[in-house]
Amino acid sequence: MEIIAFEPGMAAAVARCYGELVRPAPYCAPVGGERFADLRRLERGPLREEAVMVAREGGEVVGFVHTAIIPPATEEWHLKGEPGVIRFLSYRPGERPVGKALLEAAEEWLRGRGRTEVVAGSGTYLYPFYHLPFAHISERIAHLPPLLGMAGYAVQDSEVFFSWPDFEVPAVPTPDLEVEIVAERREQIDSFGPGVVVEPRRGEEVVGVCKIVWLGSEAWRPELKGWCFCTYLQVEEPLRGKGLGKHLLARGLAEAREAGMRHAMISTDWDNHRAALCYTNIGYRFLDRTFSFRKELRAGQ
Repeated sequence: MEIIAFEPGMAAAVARCYGELVRPAPYCAPVGGERFADLRRLERGPLREEAVMVAREGGEVVGFVHTAIIPPATEEWHLKGEPGVIRFLSYRPGERPVGKALLEAAEEWLRGRGRTEVVAGSGTYLYPFYHLPFAHISERIAHLPPLLGMAGYAVQDSEVFFSWPDFEVPAVPTPDLEVEIVAERREQIDSFGPGVVVEPRRGEEVVGVCKIVWLGSEAWRPELKGWCFCTYLQVEEPLRGKGLGKHLLARGLAEAREAGMRHAMISTDWDNHRAALCYTNIGYRFLDRTFSFRKELRAGQ
């Protein structure tokens, strides 16, 4: 086995490796080699420098790793400290030496560029066609998290996903609060495309928000037509626990139904038990758990 630098002629083989890896994960459609032939088509979060290395055995590409360096943070959600990042690592189950060699090659590349920390599988930097918004490495890709764990990586974040095929708009009572609920459909919500924003207001003050995007737009994932995803649900502290968040979500789902959406998804941090209980009580059901990892890089290790 050899680890070599990626060349455009390997794009179809790398795309095959990607498709084989993500097959068990929800909503991960295979992609063609044209997506890998030009690294600009893999852009997600900001990167300062990146490299793709492939594992080849007997002339066959049997895995790849995509690594990069993060530039200084300019947004709250960007990783701090300019760490290295492993955007993707693919190898077949049962071929641990391939995965181990790729991981070590990526770490050596990062050490050579002065990185002392590496993040693996962060949803901010995974490919735009992978899984769902905010998804890290799916636990259904069962052989990848254990490999990272054995290599000294610790779980940094975990996002849990819920889905509701053929959802019904929940009958949620209007909370007895002095707020005005304003729903506005927009052609662009953050970077996801069209959807609806629902805001509770007290005069000019916005005291919460619910954002639901249409996943199947041309700007995001056309193959998910009819699916909507709640990307943000938040209520200001004094108003929490009074049913306002649930009401905002119900209103957003009603707007989504009117816009032609038929299926709904949502996610939350693994330890946000209040949110998870709310979503499952309304009608969502568990879909997947995803993880990102972090490791300190030391010279010679």
